[in-house]
Amino acid sequence: MDIEMDQEISPFLLFPEKNIKPETPHLKLELALGRELTAGSRCYVLVTIHRAGSDSHNSPCILSWDQNDAAADLLLFQHTPDGLRQVEIAGEEPSSQIPSPLQTPFQVDGSNPSLRELAPGGKERFMMTMPRIFRDVLAEGEKYELVWPGSEIGIWDWGTKKEFLGRELGNKIPRICLPAAKVMLEFNKFGQGAREEKTGRVPPPIGVEERIPGAPKMSVTLECNKSVPLNGTETMKIIVLYEALAGISAITFHNFPFKSWHSHREGYRLYRRRANTNSNTWEAIIDDTTSFMIVDDPDVSVHVTQDENFASLRPGQTWRTSKRLQGQGVGILPGDVKVGDAFRFVFKGMELDWWDWGGSEDHGETIVKLPCFLKGRVVEPEDNGGRPKLVVPASNSVEFTIV
Repeated sequence: MDIEMDQEISPFLLFPEKNIKPETPHLKLELALGRELTAGSRCYVLVTIHRAGSDSHNSPCILSWDQNDAAADLLLFQHTPDGLRQVEIAGEEPSSQIPSPLQTPFQVDGSNPSLRELAPGGKERFMMTMPRIFRDVLAEGEKYELVWPGSEIGIWDWGTKKEFLGRELGNKIPRICLPAAKVMLEFNKFGQGAREEKTGRVPPPIGVEERIPGAPKMSVTLECNKSVPLNGTETMKIIVLYEALAGISAITFHNFPFKSWHSHREGYRLYRRRANTNSNTWEAIIDDTTSFMIVDDPDVSVHVTQDENFASLRPGQTWRTSKRLQGQGVGILPGDVKVGDAFRFVFKGMELDWWDWGGSEDHGETIVKLPCFLKGRVVEPEDNGGRPKLVVPASNSVEFTIV
């Protein structure tokens, strides 16, 4: 549904699509959320800026737009039997009273995080985080519309970042209209994963006995401190071992699956036992950054020896990665962590999507295809070339407490 068709929302829109000026780039903003929003999730919003394939100019354009500033302008509406109702957020000004942010010219130096470049028909994607105060007012099982009311962009010009390197990018008239956008969300306090854990419907972790004969043997070990400071940072170490005797062939494999979460049957799982409660129940925490799958672009061909998401190991060697543990800020922990909260982390095992015998010296010409968003499983060859499935069993579990 077009955002302008929602009568309850229309009065709050500052810059709808009709405000686009013919002599400027024609832009459209799209918002997307993960599969599920829970009390513990950080709620990353995937933002896509599209430029029309045919507007007033055939050249690329550059513009300055900060998604963190935009997050402060978000509005929330709740679906009720009587229609959409705006949710009042404590301390928030009504949108009609929000002044246009000061847009200051700056020198393009290659490190401007808010600088975007869009060719005709192009798009750019990035994440912004819905303010925590929004999540605090959500009711279990209710549906909402998250609305960005639109804005004008004054800092822009025709050209590319490379062409403007070392030059000042200033205000240009007329301003670009970046029209309003919305996305629907549903709040489930503990999430589908937690409900399945509670009812016992989640499949058990993958066991050693599920390994397939003829495939290499790999195992995962987790290590971390038993205490994680609320205002500091610790690291969860993930160690992947190639279990083989000397003289056995090296292997090359897709290492990205060891970095991601996957489903309840595979990948990582994080549980929390809240402080100051008499319950011994562990709540499952859902990672909401893995829900975004951008599938509208072609698959990408990569050389396995030239891509960071592939690695080679000889017998007895390990490949390592890590996850950030941080009580406040970016990391794998939920946004409402408190001192005394206890966490349990485990790798439940998985079936590796791509591997082959031989080290990096043997795979200089080996090419596979990944989905366009890259952070996904190998799509070609579809069956890993007919080689046996490499099943990695579950790891040890580790527990730590916020101090």
